[in-house]
Amino acid sequence: MNTITLKPEISELYTLTEFITNEMGEENFQVNLIVEETFVNIVNYSKTESVTVNAECKDNVLTMEFIDSGIEFNPLLKEKPAVPNNIDEAEVGGLGILLTKEMADELDYHYENGENHLKIIKNV
Repeated sequence: MNTITLKPEISELYTLTEFITNEMGEENFQVNLIVEETFVNIVNYSKTESVTVNAECKDNVLTMEFIDSGIEFNPLLKEKPAVPNNIDEAEVGGLGILLTKEMADELDYHYENGENHLKIIKNV
């Protein structure tokens, strides 16, 4: 697996997306969305000092692990938000986790040694 460690700043998203794309060898819209939603949530809510991402693409299966030392948070336990009937009823927040859960092929979370570990597997 290859590893990148980033500052918890939105400006690092491009670097992360480029890192993941290089692992896959090509762009993938769903992967980009998963990466963006996961990273932005960590940046906005975790209060971590850095974000480490391990990634490997083997036999068209992308494995990513996001690691941060911020506030303990298991996104897999987040309840499914109510889906609005129209854009006027939409509320900010919660849909990114839902999208990630629906687009990923496998998700795993654990908290160990003061760190959140979110493993995402996506068939590409």
